[in-house]
Amino acid sequence: MRFSLLIILLTLILVGCESSPRSVILHPEYQGPSSNALAANVAVKVNDLRTTKYTIRVKNQEPALYVPDANLPVNFNQVLTQALTAHGAQITPVAATQVTVDINRFKAIIEESFSTHQSDAEADVTVLIKQGTRSFKKQYKGSANLNGPLKHDQAKIEEQLNNLAQQVVTRIVQDPEFIQFVRGS
Repeated sequence: MRFSLLIILLTLILVGCESSPRSVILHPEYQGPSSNALAANVAVKVNDLRTTKYTIRVKNQEPALYVPDANLPVNFNQVLTQALTAHGAQITPVAATQVTVDINRFKAIIEESFSTHQSDAEADVTVLIKQGTRSFKKQYKGSANLNGPLKHDQAKIEEQLNNLAQQVVTRIVQDPEFIQFVRGS
């Protein structure tokens, strides 16, 4: 009787210690330069077109850990809006210049061993701008790598993804072709 009670107690302790996956907490903020290069009224929309909705995947683990992020379009919209505003754009829901960002890929894949971990993050977005009958379409990509000892720390992976979102958005708002099209040139 005592033995089975002890086994049940130990099982409950071990189950309680098992870490369940947390959701991804992303909050990228634009920290790049500012200018007046995009002095125009702009409407912004972000679509999540990823085929798999996970943002963090941990390989070499049974079962593999997949951590989704349902707020990715909202967070990406926020950092893009910050960047556009920093470059002189006025964000309005209805504007002659419609900027749509399609998120094709945005994830970090982590490989762990007993002594190290490596996180490879990648982003791929397509920007479509419409101004009346004119249109502009361009793909922007980014990547970031992170290595460390032991198992990964999710907060560091989230920081890596925040930096990746900032990197891609900075590329967009500093792209001469993007600037030229938004200005109507």
